[in-house]
Amino acid sequence: MIPYQKSKEIEKAIVFLVQAISTSGNNPKPVILHSILVGLSLTKLNYPIHVAQAGFLHDTIEDSKTNIENIKKQFGDKVAKIVAACTYDRSIQNKTEQYKDAVRRAAEAGKDALIVMAADLIQNEPYYNQEDFTQYPWDKMTYFLGFAESVLKNEPIWKNLEIIKQKVHDAHQK
Repeated sequence: MIPYQKSKEIEKAIVFLVQAISTSGNNPKPVILHSILVGLSLTKLNYPIHVAQAGFLHDTIEDSKTNIENIKKQFGDKVAKIVAACTYDRSIQNKTEQYKDAVRRAAEAGKDALIVMAADLIQNEPYYNQEDFTQYPWDKMTYFLGFAESVLKNEPIWKNLEIIKQKVHDAHQK
C-alpha cells in the first residue's frame, strides 16, 4: 500500500503528465501509459518520491510543449534535474549519439537519473520484440547496461536489468 501523502504526490505527477501530453503531445506511441508504468515501477521498488515523480515525467519535455521550468516550478529542483538529464538533446541528429549524450548527462546528474533511465529501458524493452525495430534498441540497451552496471548493480532495479541483460545476450547469440 502506498502511503497517503506519497499517493498525493504521485497523483500530482500523473495529472501533470496527462495534461501536458493530452494538450500538446506529439508522440504516436502510448506515452501516458508508458510513463505511468515507469513511475509505478519506481514506486513499487520503494525509490524516493522525487525519483518516482521524475519517472512519471521523464518524457514530458520530449513529447509535449511543456518545459523544464514548468516541471521545476511544480515539482522542485530534484525532479527537474532528473527529467532534464533524461531528455534527449534534439539538436544532436544521430540517434545513437543522442542516446549516449543522455546517458552521460544522466550519470553526471547522479544515480537517481540513471535509475529513471533504467526504469524507462525496462518498460520499453517489450516493444523492441513486437515491432520491426532495427539493431538500434539492442545497441542502446547494451550501451546502457555497460555504462550503468557499476553504479546500479546494488540497486533494487538492477534485478530487472539483469533480465534485460540476459535477453540482450541471448539476442546476440542468435
